Amino acid sequence: MIYIILCLLIILGIVFPRSKYVLIFDVLVISLIIGLRPFTATDYTNYWVEYNTAPLIQASRADFSGYNILMRFCQYLGLTFDQFIFVIAFLSVILMVTGMLKLSRYVPFALSIFLIYPFAHEAVQMRTFLADSIVWCALPMLLIDHQNKAKNIQSKSMFFILTYIATTIHTLCWFYIIVAILYLLFRNSKKYLTVIFTIAGLMLILAHTSLLSVALTSVSSSDKLDHWTEGSTGLGMVIYAVISLLIFIMIKYSTNSAMVLEGKITKQLNQNIQKFSVSILLIIPFLTLDITFNRLWRVFLEILYLVSAEYLYGNGKLSGKKILYIITLIIIMIIMFLLENEANILRTIMV
Repeated sequence: MIYIILCLLIILGIVFPRSKYVLIFDVLVISLIIGLRPFTATDYTNYWVEYNTAPLIQASRADFSGYNILMRFCQYLGLTFDQFIFVIAFLSVILMVTGMLKLSRYVPFALSIFLIYPFAHEAVQMRTFLADSIVWCALPMLLIDHQNKAKNIQSKSMFFILTYIATTIHTLCWFYIIVAILYLLFRNSKKYLTVIFTIAGLMLILAHTSLLSVALTSVSSSDKLDHWTEGSTGLGMVIYAVISLLIFIMIKYSTNSAMVLEGKITKQLNQNIQKFSVSILLIIPFLTLDITFNRLWRVFLEILYLVSAEYLYGNGKLSGKKILYIITLIIIMIIMFLLENEANILRTIMV
């Protein structure tokens, strides 16, 4: 039954990409599926143990202090673990959608593609999803520029505050703080892409000398991060690197096309989205350490889904270029769905 509902949501999002009613239906159904997942779901037991032992660990000693404080607060309110999951599910979805609505008119379409990938992973990786959603809620504050200088500074500052909170829930969110700093420092430079490529190249060298691992663990150390930085990946990471490049190329193409059609304000936003998205290339060196770093894709994937909708639905004409774009997007989705074992993970959350 849930498979039918998910397929219906995907179809509705594609057919009615801007519908408020579809969006409300999306938020309710996605939140309920995540919040009511059974104990057989992947990682359920690990999260259950973490929740029930949270009071025994001081926040300052916890791997993720913000998440520890949140769990302890929910226990103080008397919430059981299942109630906690329910609350976090709705909170995460609402935060994510709030950020998306500030960047695009086509959120139902983006959510329909999100249901294909990485919905199942976000559903079972509860802490990652919450952290990603906080970043998504904050992202418009970074990407939308204001003419008033004080408001602009306030907006950018709020991005860093919220993203720092996300780092206390999942360590990987430090990545978004670093790339945001690079974005703000170099976005007006004509050599911005060169800067990112140079940094990525240096990181690849460091990855092969173990210095990248040392740098990561010095910024923030946790058992999982230590494990991810201990080894290295094989040639299989080439596929993930190619996907990262394709995501960037498609975002660049979509935003370039949208800038031709839109007014000055939206043109500036598209330029900012494009420049920020260049930083997906910095994920590639991390993939040489552990494929698990592809979790960093997820924020960029939602950007891709939003700008794809702006491009595909923008002028209403289906051209040969749009057909090729759609085919490429479908191929990427199929590859990610299969590589990430999305179907098997999805089965574990079905009630």
